[in-house]
Amino acid sequence: MTRMISQNPYSRSGHSAIGPKEGILFSDIRLHLALVLRSKNTHVFRPDIFRTTLEPSAEILTALSKSHSLVKVRYICQEPLEDDRHLQFLPHMAAAVCDLGNGLAIYDVTAERMFTPKEMSDALAACLDVTGFDFHVNVIWERDLRSGHSESKGLIKKGLPEICSEDAHLDQRVLVQEVITEAARALWESREMAQQLEVAAFGDQFRVEVTKTKNGPYKARIFRTGQG
Repeated sequence: MTRMISQNPYSRSGHSAIGPKEGILFSDIRLHLALVLRSKNTHVFRPDIFRTTLEPSAEILTALSKSHSLVKVRYICQEPLEDDRHLQFLPHMAAAVCDLGNGLAIYDVTAERMFTPKEMSDALAACLDVTGFDFHVNVIWERDLRSGHSESKGLIKKGLPEICSEDAHLDQRVLVQEVITEAARALWESREMAQQLEVAAFGDQFRVEVTKTKNGPYKARIFRTGQG
């Protein structure tokens, strides 16, 4: 608590990175920390079983090979929250645990994104408010031999389902990634799941139709509606 509140290195003059609104989460029963030992959970530290969309850097792989344990930092809620205090709190708690425990890497499991301690430090130092889309959401490309699809990772942090494009040709990757990113951004900012979204990408206009599925991410069909 001292490291995150009174001695938070990312606070600025007159502005606390973790204020009373976020600090109350320390006593919230939905906040959970757990220690996972390598000696009892060796599979957790094996990069060969990571998803193919996760591509750790050489520095991260070295850190994994040296790690003896990890700390899980989770905030678990079954209902969408009314505000974003948890989105501000959790990155700072992850950074504090990493600093105090001489951590070697930070893994945002939900967004499927890995940080070195310096990368996390730079990100927190760059912006006092870290509740935004770019910090918390990652849009991945899952490919097979001849096609692939784009899928959001992180919308669930606001209680929203993830969205996934239909399969697309490999040469459409950049465009599909951008459209799905902008659609996910619109959902994040509105905090509501829409059946239809109008977004712009590379100067063109697109309509994204979102369909609910029984399991997994919602399907997002992309239609070009106009040129810029």
